[in-house]
Amino acid sequence: MRAAEVDVVSIVMASAFTVTLVGLVGGLGWRILTWSRTPNPLPIPLAPAPRGYPGVVLRLAVETFLFRSLARASPATWLPAMSMHYALLLIVLVHLRFVVEHLPLWLLPLLRISGWLTLVALLGLGVLLWRRIFVDRVRYVSAPSDYLHLLLLIGIVLSGAALKQWGGVDLYRVGEFVRGVLTLDWQAFPLHAGLVAHLLGVLILLAVFPISKLVHAPGIVFAPTFHQRDRGGSRRASSEGDG
Repeated sequence: MRAAEVDVVSIVMASAFTVTLVGLVGGLGWRILTWSRTPNPLPIPLAPAPRGYPGVVLRLAVETFLFRSLARASPATWLPAMSMHYALLLIVLVHLRFVVEHLPLWLLPLLRISGWLTLVALLGLGVLLWRRIFVDRVRYVSAPSDYLHLLLLIGIVLSGAALKQWGGVDLYRVGEFVRGVLTLDWQAFPLHAGLVAHLLGVLILLAVFPISKLVHAPGIVFAPTFHQRDRGGSRRASSEGDG
């Protein structure tokens, strides 16, 4: 950071993001390592289960990217959950404009529909929050953190939409700040009340992500009911041969 640009807000925001990103990577790595080292001595694949490893990989992919179990259990939840997850994913991709110095051409279509993506994400989050409040069986299994996660995501999306429409933030300086955090070459933070509110929400989300239910995506890969294969066929064949 150039000496003329050193100020308390820039130092606080840059250091907060640096520490939070280190915690995010370290926390996710620790959880994945813990899951990978957890023994699964009992064969408990969720039937019908594939009998070969290619089938296991395909099953995990379908479960992770298409939420197959949720679609079977509750189509009313599956649709808003799918739309919300993919809208948020595309919104995150839109924010790559702040990570790279030169805007890649493939981001332009996403930039044009970013407003619609925001609307879809808010609708999905709103439906999921409504179900947790008003559907008895969903409310019964909901913890306070479930509501807080949804409210936090809604706040982040709303504040980002407000910045886009009425913020008047210098996006070039935002990009400089973000790239400076990622390269440890801290740059001046473009002080703006709306931007501070938006980024504080992002900081909270990144900080709680590794220790919350939000980390369920990599968790599915280590769920024994999904990653185990059905070995019944090989056992039956063995027993018949012994007989």
